[in-house]
Amino acid sequence: MGDIIRTHDIEDMLTTTYDKVAVDIVDLSQEQTDYLVFPYMMTRKGGMREVGGGIGLAQTLMVNHGGRSRFVGEYDEEDVIVIDHLDKMRIDFAILNDAVAYTLGELKDNRGEERIHNVIAPKKRALYLRVIETCEEQFFATPSPDNDKVPWGLYYWVVKNASTGFYGGYPAGFSSLAGLDLSKVPQMKNYTGKYTSVSKTDLITKMRKAWKRTMWRSPRPESGFTGDTSRNRRIIFVGLNVGDELETIGEAQNENLGRDLAPMTMMTPSGIRFRDNGDMMFRRAPIVEVEKLDDDSSDPVFGVDLSTFYALVKKGENMVQYPFERAPLQPRLFVSQLYHRYAFICINRRANWVLSK
Repeated sequence: MGDIIRTHDIEDMLTTTYDKVAVDIVDLSQEQTDYLVFPYMMTRKGGMREVGGGIGLAQTLMVNHGGRSRFVGEYDEEDVIVIDHLDKMRIDFAILNDAVAYTLGELKDNRGEERIHNVIAPKKRALYLRVIETCEEQFFATPSPDNDKVPWGLYYWVVKNASTGFYGGYPAGFSSLAGLDLSKVPQMKNYTGKYTSVSKTDLITKMRKAWKRTMWRSPRPESGFTGDTSRNRRIIFVGLNVGDELETIGEAQNENLGRDLAPMTMMTPSGIRFRDNGDMMFRRAPIVEVEKLDDDSSDPVFGVDLSTFYALVKKGENMVQYPFERAPLQPRLFVSQLYHRYAFICINRRANWVLSK
């Protein structure tokens, strides 16, 4: 009877080894050299926010202030106009699901402490790596109007256009932006432009222009209102190929200018640093290389104000992993399901820009 493994014994074993780390295993399964979305946008350090209530989120926007005030004479009559200042956009939460499972056989065949550890820890790590890879890919994926199960990422909120100015409208195939009619709310268009070469006279010059045009600053900050940019949350996303060319420019410039491709600025030098390894900078904002952007043949350069981007997670459904249970139709299989219910949202597209070939 000593060799019998009962259901509650397996559940106890999985629970007690749940948080162990496999320090004796070399992990070669990672598919990208670095990650952006999970460490920075989907944690408290970045833009993660827990929200409750409903199956989605409605964001209220103040879309106009009614034109201009007027100058009057002492005895002029009043001319009061009632104005509809507000509009709303709405997004649904996406539900991400994955699971980790162990069979009775593999648990029974790995009964020593270290062998049990080697069975459980790699599967748990693989589960979270799959989740991270999925979130990363989806944030940089091309949005499709035929798939409403996924969250809308960067290419939904910051749309390319060859024209210079605020021409970033609907993603291809969409007829609204989270329910907004951009013909009525043109303020929600992002800045766009086209470049030909990665050089100071072309790309860098156009990046300077895009930076200035999207640096919105409120003349009257007020509690309960947001929308003006936060200068210390700006960041530049480029593919590895563009990043290599920018480094060449940085290496060729005067050493006194350091690694900043456009150091002359009137803004407060309070740029965030994602990594402390000599990153290229642009106006004190880090230039971060994103491997997924190399899949885009237009070599986009995204200027993103992270204070306008949020990863929203449904309260109570933030990377929730449920206890191990016996699979109903597979009595020798023990499964733990993971669910994450989240969405990305950009609350102010005109503070963001993209340049592309």
